[in-house]
Amino acid sequence: MQNGSLMGKLFDFSFKEFITLQIIKYLYIMGIVFAAITALSTVGAGFATMQYSFWSGLGGILMAPVVFFLLLLIVRLLLEALVATFRIAENTTILVERNAKL
Repeated sequence: MQNGSLMGKLFDFSFKEFITLQIIKYLYIMGIVFAAITALSTVGAGFATMQYSFWSGLGGILMAPVVFFLLLLIVRLLLEALVATFRIAENTTILVERNAKL
């Protein structure tokens, strides 16, 4: 197995290489899917509520896009913070290795 491959990094017990930056796009896709399912559930709940209270149901339906974009924003901000943390760690490692060579 190659050391640079994802499988090679999964079984690197020294944790010298990070896999987060390789899988972050898949985590974002999962976040988009989660936000979409939640928004669709909000629409469904709004329609179900309409039989009891029209205005509450309509409010739920109209809130679905807001819920979607807020969830997407939260996921994006958290993932960007995670990426920034790992990039700081990688750059710090490079600086330490350069300093050790001096």
